[in-house]
Amino acid sequence: MAPATPAIDVVSITKVYESGQEAGVTALKGVSLQIRDNEFFTLLGPSGCGKTTLLRLIAGFEEPTEGHILLYGDPIEGLPPHRRPVNTVFQSYALFPHMTVAQNIAFGLQMKGVARDEASRRVGEMLDLVRLKGMENRKPGQLSGGQQQRVALARALASGPRVLLLDEPLSALDLKLRKEMQIELKRLQTETGITFIFVTHDQEEALTMSDRLAVMSQGEILQVGDPRSIYERPVRRFVADFIGETNFLTASVGSRDGSAARYDLPGGETLIGPPPPDGAGSGPVTLAFRPEHVSVSAATGAGLSGRIQNIVYFGTDTSYHVQLDSTGTRITARLQNRIGTLPALEIGMPVRVQVAPEAVQVLED
Repeated sequence: MAPATPAIDVVSITKVYESGQEAGVTALKGVSLQIRDNEFFTLLGPSGCGKTTLLRLIAGFEEPTEGHILLYGDPIEGLPPHRRPVNTVFQSYALFPHMTVAQNIAFGLQMKGVARDEASRRVGEMLDLVRLKGMENRKPGQLSGGQQQRVALARALASGPRVLLLDEPLSALDLKLRKEMQIELKRLQTETGITFIFVTHDQEEALTMSDRLAVMSQGEILQVGDPRSIYERPVRRFVADFIGETNFLTASVGSRDGSAARYDLPGGETLIGPPPPDGAGSGPVTLAFRPEHVSVSAATGAGLSGRIQNIVYFGTDTSYHVQLDSTGTRITARLQNRIGTLPALEIGMPVRVQVAPEAVQVLED
């Protein structure tokens, strides 16, 4: 069976913003990426990494300096935004304040010349889809932030785009509403079958909603994968550090035994983990492991020796900050607050830190 045509195929895209007589600013550096049909795909990274630039290139608001973009196999360079089967939901909802909810949703359909009866039918479908039935005659000023966001989504979906682009649309919402809208967005994508491309700097949003995501930094894509693989198996230090909280240790590679290797830490202690990646040199490597994969016990038995510096209670879990004796590095262990399971530990107490070998990740940089 032939592979399905990607919804979006980004091929060696470079984008340089010229700056008068000075050297231009390179926002994207030879980026290649394939986004599948009917996929919730997220572009994740810090401000200035190039994620919004890539979204604007797909939308047609910018043109690439080099490279090509295909939409379901068809090149779209040079096509103006209104001729691309793509719609965008922005950070600001850009609703017309003098129009009702129904009129806002119908606006794009009217601009495309859709007959009134058909437009009315589509508006009704969209109101049902975003769960705003009964609010069609309200003005945007009479709606909450979450309801306004749903109207913006309904307007973007009404014309039946093949791809929906979302540029940090939840950033203006409070925490509780943002979490609710994360679930709603994923529901909308599943029910419509439209490819969603979501831009955010929020790691939780990316992990919660995405089928796959791309982590970006300085105009490049560092890693693409599903949320679990990105979180549990990052390949670069930046990815491990950007996605959630991570412990890092610098070590040298000691002996190897099949699927495991011994890593020697400064000060003489060791840690067991997977073999280093192919092509790793003889120099030091970086070991990474998540706080929830670390256990802490009284200072007897196996493990890395250290002393508790701080204990932070979060309700659902407690974080123990331990300074290692051998390296001075601070390690964080996060333990769930289950009744009767937390160790009796206090600040200043000597402890042992244990990390399961399968929880250790050996990073490329």
